[in-house]
Amino acid sequence: MLPTLSAHNDWILISKQHGRGRAVRVGDCVSFRHPADVEVGAVKRVVGLAGDFVEVRGGVVQVPDGHCWLVGDNLPHSRDSRVYGPIPLALIKGKVIGRVWPRPKWIANTLQERAD
Repeated sequence: MLPTLSAHNDWILISKQHGRGRAVRVGDCVSFRHPADVEVGAVKRVVGLAGDFVEVRGGVVQVPDGHCWLVGDNLPHSRDSRVYGPIPLALIKGKVIGRVWPRPKWIANTLQERAD
């Protein structure tokens, strides 16, 4: 999640109200259980929700119902939905709303809604 969060030593504040994907929007950073090993946690950014179309290498994928598409902010070095596919919303533990230590800051949704 560089540059938003460091992979080492960052303490984050997670809103459990957003567990299981409740009220999560495209652009939010979420904490989730890794699909390959549910004992391991990870943080990624939501770029697609159920019904959205996401462009991936060589094509377009539609996110199925009950799932979301997650990617890391450091695209060239991130293992995310481009590797393991859409994530079930049940694996989402919460929405990351801030970094507590070091250098406290709020984590904002950096994706803007399209103005038609």
